Amino acid sequence: MKAPVVYVPALLVLFVQASLIRGTGASLGKRLLGIRVVRRDGLPAEVWRIALLRNVLPMALCGYCGWLGLVDALFIVGEERRCLHDWVAGTRVVKAPRAQRSFAARLVTG
Repeated sequence: MKAPVVYVPALLVLFVQASLIRGTGASLGKRLLGIRVVRRDGLPAEVWRIALLRNVLPMALCGYCGWLGLVDALFIVGEERRCLHDWVAGTRVVKAPRAQRSFAARLVTG
């Protein structure tokens, strides 16, 4: 495939994702579920940390090693319930404060 066919949509998705997580640490899907991504120490995670280390790097590596996605997901059963991409990025997923939870999240999670 030619690079623009693959990379232009990927860059567009990266831009949209970065716009959504700026300030709240949550994409649209995470907002609907009432969760967000923070650094391991509980401080807000930087956009570059979430976008590059949690999203782009794992996707790129899965392109070379398809089984890496399974290994990444299996890390969730560990004691801290953090996937491999969370370990690499130094992040964790937490429940969002009530003010950030959407109406849909309240319907789903109570």
